[in-house]
Amino acid sequence: MDKPFAKFPVYQQALIAAKKVNLLCKRINSREFCFLKDQLRRAASSIVLNIAEGSGKWTKKDKINFYRIARASAHECSGALDLIIVYQLANEDNIKLYKREFERIAGDLQAMIFSIERRKI
Repeated sequence: MDKPFAKFPVYQQALIAAKKVNLLCKRINSREFCFLKDQLRRAASSIVLNIAEGSGKWTKKDKINFYRIARASAHECSGALDLIIVYQLANEDNIKLYKREFERIAGDLQAMIFSIERRKI
């Protein structure tokens, strides 16, 4: 089976970011914040999964819908990382680097959406 989404740079970025988030969550030992770790992992996974699913859709509208969901999940990750900073669960400088990665992913997804919207077919 051909997997064109695996060649998308944004898909590769999202995979790397999801792996980093998983490692970050493993380092946060507080049981009190299990909900936040779970939410962050699910949002990071959602980016990857929605890019993959969207690439398999036939209509522009369907593709755009899944890429928008992936973009929203990138923003959700950024918000969860803000909470990690506020709750002082990890080093703020490191978390800011992660936030930049998710902001870049969201921007790349927006560029994909604009590109699809401009297509004639």
